[in-house]
Amino acid sequence: MELIAIAAVCMAVASIIGGATGFGTSLMATPFMLMAGIGLTETVVINLVVALVTRVGVTVQLREHIDWRRVALLGGASLPGAWLGVETVSMLPEQYLKPAAGVITVVCGLLMALPGSTTVRPPSTWLTAVTGVIGGYFSTTTSLNGPPVVLLLGRAKLPPLSFIADLAGYFVVTSIVSLALLATGTTLDDGALGPMLAACVVAGVVFNQLGIAIATRLPTHVFRSAVIALVVIAGIVTIITA
Repeated sequence: MELIAIAAVCMAVASIIGGATGFGTSLMATPFMLMAGIGLTETVVINLVVALVTRVGVTVQLREHIDWRRVALLGGASLPGAWLGVETVSMLPEQYLKPAAGVITVVCGLLMALPGSTTVRPPSTWLTAVTGVIGGYFSTTTSLNGPPVVLLLGRAKLPPLSFIADLAGYFVVTSIVSLALLATGTTLDDGALGPMLAACVVAGVVFNQLGIAIATRLPTHVFRSAVIALVVIAGIVTIITA
């Protein structure tokens, strides 16, 4: 019961940040949960389910702004990457995967800190497909499937609603693909995971809305800088404590 409460608190904090900044729920939840002693595979599954539940509504609401071809290409390309990720999880002990998750977290935080390009560069088909493969691999290994696609869409300088809509559609597709592959390729104690998953989904939905409310009241650049610093610190701590 104590671990369930800790997991819910981790997801609540991460969801506030994700709701307030538009990114980073899994990026924050992963190191928090690993530091709390929750297994990596369980953390990945919880993050993917919460992402799926919270993004379905966004996808429906913003469906007119979605580039369905790009989302389909990203989602379809995530399949081989996600499959390779499941194979990696089944072959490598968790003591190797945890520090890897920490390293990826730090790298993602540093990439988010880089200044954006002023040049509009619509992503090519091959670059979109490669990004989908990378995102799929990160999805099933660490659940950190967002940063590659965020960087890709950021280069395209999409209008805000199109950016959010494409990202939400991608999360829905890749979460379904990843969860299906994890269900068939890994061993999880569904009885033990169920209560924790339910608590985290509720926390994710509720505190994501709180984060959105906060976003309307705080300077975006200030909060974003604080989040990036927290992401990098959390990743470093994950590496040290793995």
